[in-house]
Amino acid sequence: MKEYAKSLEKCILFRHLNEGNIQSLLRVLEVKSETYEKESVIAFEGDKCTTLGIVISGKVELQNIYPSGKVATLTTLGPGQCFGEAILFSDQDRYPISTVAKVKTTVIFIEKESIMHGLTHHPILLNNFLNMLSNKLTMMNRKIKILSLDTIRQKVCNYLLKEYKLQGSNMIQTKMSRKDMAEHMSIQRPSLSRELIKMKEEGLIDFDKSTFKILDVDALEDELIG
Repeated sequence: MKEYAKSLEKCILFRHLNEGNIQSLLRVLEVKSETYEKESVIAFEGDKCTTLGIVISGKVELQNIYPSGKVATLTTLGPGQCFGEAILFSDQDRYPISTVAKVKTTVIFIEKESIMHGLTHHPILLNNFLNMLSNKLTMMNRKIKILSLDTIRQKVCNYLLKEYKLQGSNMIQTKMSRKDMAEHMSIQRPSLSRELIKMKEEGLIDFDKSTFKILDVDALEDELIG
C-alpha cells in the first residue's frame, strides 16, 4: 500500500497526516485495492455497503439507473474522494444508487470493522471522518434546496447568485463544465444550455465558456423568489 499513501494525502479522511503516518495506518486498517475497467460497476443499487471506498486514480460516477435504461449522474468522484461513508454505519446500509468507473479506476476499500478500530484509536482520523460526514450533509442540504426549486431558470439563478456572493463580483469564474453544472442542478445539459441562451437574450446575463457576467442582479433575485 506504500504506492497509495501519496495519493491519500489529498483525501479528507487522512488530512493532517504525512505520508509515513498514512502508510502506518493503511497497515493497521487492512486495506485492499481493486482496479476497474471503464464502465465497470463497482457497486449496484441495493448492494450491501460493508466498506468505505476511496478513489486512488481514475473517475467514479454515482448514478441513478432507471428501468428504461436511462442514466442520471448525480455526482462524479476523483482521486482522494470517498464513497459509502454516509451509509456504512446506517441501519439502511445498502447503496441507494449505483457506483460506476467511468475510466480505468483504482479504488481502495476499508472494512467497517477496520474503520471502527481506526476511529477509536486515532483521534485525527475520527475528527476527519466526522468532518467528512458533515460536509456530505451540507452538500445534501444544498442539493435538496436545488431540487425544491420549481424551474430550470430558478436553479440557474440560485447557482449564479450563490457564486456572486462567494466571489464578490458580478463576473463569475466557474471550474464546472456545462455537464457538471447540469448535474449539480439535477437537470439535462441541453435544457441548461437553452435556458442560459434565453437569459442572455433577455439581457439578464452574459457568458463565454467558464465566465459568466450577471447583468441584472435584482432581476435574478426576482426570478428566484418567483
